[in-house]
Amino acid sequence: MTDTPQPSPPLSSAPATPVSDGAVGTLTDFVDAQTLQEIQDAFTSVTQLRATILDHTGAAVTQPTDTAQRFAADLAFEQLVDVVVGEEDPADPEAPPGPPRFVAPISITGVQIGAIAIDPAPAETATAPHRHDALDQLAGDLSLNEAQSAQLREAAETTHGANRGAAIGFLYLIANAITRLCHEQQQARQRLRELSVLYDTSRAVAGHETLDQVLCTAVESVRDAMQVKAAVIRLLHPTPQGPELRREASSGLSDDYLQKGHLLVNRSDMLAAALRGEVIQIADMPTDPRVFYPAQAAEEGLASMLCVGVIYEGQALGSLQLFTDTPRRFDDFETDLVRGIAQLLATAIEKKRLDQTRHENRAILRQLHLAASVQKRMLPGDPPQIPGYDLDARYVPSYELSGDFYDFIELGERGETLGIAIGDVVGKGVAASLMMAGARASLRAFAQDVYDLDEVVSRVNVNLARDTTAGEFVTLWYGTLEPQSGRLTYCSAGHEPGLLVRDGAIHRLDAGGMIAGIDAEQAYEKDIWTLEPGDLLLLHTDGLSDAMNSDGKRLGREPVERVLLDAASQGLPASDVVNHLLGLVQDHSGDARRTDDTTLVVLRRV
Repeated sequence: MTDTPQPSPPLSSAPATPVSDGAVGTLTDFVDAQTLQEIQDAFTSVTQLRATILDHTGAAVTQPTDTAQRFAADLAFEQLVDVVVGEEDPADPEAPPGPPRFVAPISITGVQIGAIAIDPAPAETATAPHRHDALDQLAGDLSLNEAQSAQLREAAETTHGANRGAAIGFLYLIANAITRLCHEQQQARQRLRELSVLYDTSRAVAGHETLDQVLCTAVESVRDAMQVKAAVIRLLHPTPQGPELRREASSGLSDDYLQKGHLLVNRSDMLAAALRGEVIQIADMPTDPRVFYPAQAAEEGLASMLCVGVIYEGQALGSLQLFTDTPRRFDDFETDLVRGIAQLLATAIEKKRLDQTRHENRAILRQLHLAASVQKRMLPGDPPQIPGYDLDARYVPSYELSGDFYDFIELGERGETLGIAIGDVVGKGVAASLMMAGARASLRAFAQDVYDLDEVVSRVNVNLARDTTAGEFVTLWYGTLEPQSGRLTYCSAGHEPGLLVRDGAIHRLDAGGMIAGIDAEQAYEKDIWTLEPGDLLLLHTDGLSDAMNSDGKRLGREPVERVLLDAASQGLPASDVVNHLLGLVQDHSGDARRTDDTTLVVLRRV
């Protein structure tokens, strides 16, 4: 935590605050020597007291003020080296002791980086005229606002006249003003360092492809930036015993220490608090009861620890821990910096995870494209050309892979009979497409070897019931057409009825039995119709009538039947009937996403 300027007592031979060893910085690191000289000169002109600004060693960082130019008196000043109350002038050890020398310390973060020392003014200068221009210059050098400038003028007026107590108060006012300047400079440097560390860390982790590389680079960067003995990044992993923090990257720790045991979050209030966003500091790891393995910490030479959570948008991903080999208390700036690094790491981790997921999804998508291509090749190309008949079909999947299928199978030695099939597998995606392929292959195999159509469907049912689990099934409509006679034999396994339009009426071809793949003992029935010139037959999956609009309303059967009746009355070709039906679905659904596959087969006897 940084210090704000506060009044301080005069230094004695045993200062109350530690003197800087240069680690915090020297006075001239924060305020340049020229500015300090101007402050000293203005102070001397205003107070008529000898002043010298000292560094943390007690050495003068300013030159004696040229009093001949500052006020009429011609005084000899000497540099003050030792900062001790009442000490004799070191330049003249034989001189008789005079009034005590007073020193006001200048401190940053509790560490003294300099001081202002004064000696009382000689009697002949006690009545020298006060200079308002020097006072204004002093207020400007110290960057004082109007209220602070008024306080300075009041203190200066009281000081004039050799009031020793007021002069000392004025001395501390100036020292505190310099402290404030140093404090502001230190804050600016800390912000600059914070931005620099975050920038360097972000650059270090941005150039790597894998998450492992990102974490390994980050842990080295954090260790170097914070100047600690070791750093480790752990990520959360689910286990039967609860979430566990596992080491993903470390620097400066031995394998023996890293493999000392498990870190279960639900067994440590400290880890749970860190993952909630709290900053955890431990001053002495070998003796702190919150530490899981204190003996191992002592063997590793670990003294203090800082632990923060790696959290992305409120979700804990892991932890970042820093270890020192000597006792250390991390200040507010350092903890804020580490939290900023942890936030940067959380973003990088989540980004890499998303990139990895995206890469995996692309691989899956490529496989889906390949599977969809294979599935489309399994469907017939152009419908067969049958003299006296017009035949068309269309397949519109809602996803990459579909559970719908249709097929045309040439039967007999010379292909004089045509098998027509349409089916719908429950579900969507890969599982549905695989089941569809199995149902189609089974139907083709039995259709070639079995004459009775109801027996074909029964065998397909037995096959599916053996290979599927509960909740997996297929609806199937299968028929055979003898083109010369127009004889159509069919059997439905729970599929949408075929719709036959004849003389302005619709007949439902729904003979058969229950859906296939559930009951291997199910028996099926067949039915026979003879198609006449002008008859129009529609086979479809439930994606047609179940099409939904944005309000959740189904298309239903009535609009479909109206389009069929109108198409039959006009004698439209099969391809136009298919287009009209798909247009009906599009008009009804609008911008709503299709949630089911749509497959149509239209047969018209001309």
